[in-house]
Amino acid sequence: MNLKTKIDDFGTEDTYKLYRTIYEILHPTISKKNISNYKIIIQENLIPLRIFYPKKISKIDKIIIYIHGQTWITNGRKNYTEVCSEIVKETNSLLIALDYELKTKYEETLKECYETIEYLYQGLERIEIKKENIILMGDSIGASILANISMGEKNLPIEKLILLYPALNLSFENIDQFPSIEQNNKLDLLTVKHLLTFKKKFIDKTTYKSPLQEKIKNNFPKTLMITGDLDPLRDEGKEFYNKRKKDKISIKYVNIKFASHGFLNSKDEESIEECLKEINKFI
Repeated sequence: MNLKTKIDDFGTEDTYKLYRTIYEILHPTISKKNISNYKIIIQENLIPLRIFYPKKISKIDKIIIYIHGQTWITNGRKNYTEVCSEIVKETNSLLIALDYELKTKYEETLKECYETIEYLYQGLERIEIKKENIILMGDSIGASILANISMGEKNLPIEKLILLYPALNLSFENIDQFPSIEQNNKLDLLTVKHLLTFKKKFIDKTTYKSPLQEKIKNNFPKTLMITGDLDPLRDEGKEFYNKRKKDKISIKYVNIKFASHGFLNSKDEESIEECLKEINKFI
């Protein structure tokens, strides 16, 4: 069933409940709240969302759908509270963060995140939020998930995509092409040991598709890519940028000097400020 069919079917009881849920997310009963927790049901799965509101919610022009990185580096999803709040403050946008958990198989996580984003797009379009005002943003593994979703065969109306220090080569094949993995292995909280542990636990190399190897779609969204110069994953991001430029995709690449993997969760104020300014200009 395509997106248009689902949207046109909003007369049914189930889809009307979806409409009310999205409407209530954007128009909370307690308007002074800066953060709200919601749960939505998708195919009998309960998906938690955290909503971060700007100071003035009477007129919301931009919506950011955010997929965070994972706990094995940042020590918990709650650490993203400050990150998301700062993004909202800088951009004056409403931010919807997916509080997903990694499944045993990466593909299952990818499927759950795709279905949640599709659900949100349907509801936002139903209440007349323009698709060009919806931005997908993710960091680390979250950015990897969004890159895979944007390159997939299913067609979401994604206009803008922000990838922050993405993990794009989770099979870790041909790592000689990415010297930053070895160069920055001892300079960053993210180490080769972390990467290989993640691969062993979550990645099935027979089914995993790296965004670096996949053929690009003609309608790939306008993209902002930000990496940290001290991040072991820096060169994966740079390679993705080079390939997308060759494909004539609209993409901007920013590599922040002296920044490490996950720097938005750090105390590196200069790197955070530079990153937030680039995000604000892009959206």
